[in-house]
Amino acid sequence: MFKTNRTRRGIIGTAAALGVLAAGVAGGVAIADDAAIKALAPYAQASAKVNADGTREQSQGIKSLTRPANTNGVYCVTFDDVKKIKVSRSTPTATLSSVPGSNPSGYNVLLSTAPTSPCGNAADTLTVYIYSAQGTVNYPFFLVVP
Repeated sequence: MFKTNRTRRGIIGTAAALGVLAAGVAGGVAIADDAAIKALAPYAQASAKVNADGTREQSQGIKSLTRPANTNGVYCVTFDDVKKIKVSRSTPTATLSSVPGSNPSGYNVLLSTAPTSPCGNAADTLTVYIYSAQGTVNYPFFLVVP
């Protein structure tokens, strides 16, 4: 069928490269995410493991995550694909992370999909609040947008 081994190898190599490329496109490769380690959440549009100071240990699909100046327990999240993830119509979920020597009992997470003043009233920003009996507090959490 193919006259030379070189032609056969070239066709097989091209097919393999196209297969890898197709798998990356079908899998929804996250871009513009500056977390040090990409999160492994194949069925989520966005996810993150967030430290109390607002830095991300792992994430996918998140463009930025910041804490407004002079605030505790408030985090502003923007997403890579704002055309796909409409914050006002999303159903995000957040869970407190465990911290050695600390007990999150009595802490609560509130997510606002509406624009908020701490995050500049931006319609494309999700606001995460973490509360305790003392008010808003910095605490690590996990975030998922299914």
